[in-house]
Amino acid sequence: MNRKSGFTLIELLVVIAVIGILASVVMASLNSARVKARNARRSSDVKQLINAFNLGVSGSTELPNQGAIWVCVSATCYGGWSGYSANTTVDTYLAPYLPTKPSDPVGGSRGYGGYLYYYNWPGGVADDGSVWRSGHVIHWLAELPVSANVCAPGKIHSVLANTYVSCVAYIQ
Repeated sequence: MNRKSGFTLIELLVVIAVIGILASVVMASLNSARVKARNARRSSDVKQLINAFNLGVSGSTELPNQGAIWVCVSATCYGGWSGYSANTTVDTYLAPYLPTKPSDPVGGSRGYGGYLYYYNWPGGVADDGSVWRSGHVIHWLAELPVSANVCAPGKIHSVLANTYVSCVAYIQ
């Protein structure tokens, strides 16, 4: 009896289906890792900005007073935040301590982003019921899912439209 060795069509289809399932699992894991990497980058950028502002204060300079205006302190603010521009007073204040402005990593479903400085944050009550004090803040957006450190070194201000997390960190 002469039998040819090889795969049947059914066996080949099963192998292709298994490879497809494994590939989709890997892609889901990669997307999750990308989100975590972008959020980690944002946390690092915000820490640098806070340190730069605080170094200016330790140099006997007051924080820039721009009234109640939001000021873009990243390389660019994009999407819905593109209307917030840089400010020469703030840029001059940061220049000795921050040689280049950080750039918010683009990606995810946020639709806008960057890092904003607000001189006169009014305080109030956050979504979780915690009380916010007034003062100088950096504001940015992180991507979901919400985790304990998604807004580190700041804290969650609100979770908006189940697509991103609004984060705020105090300077000083």
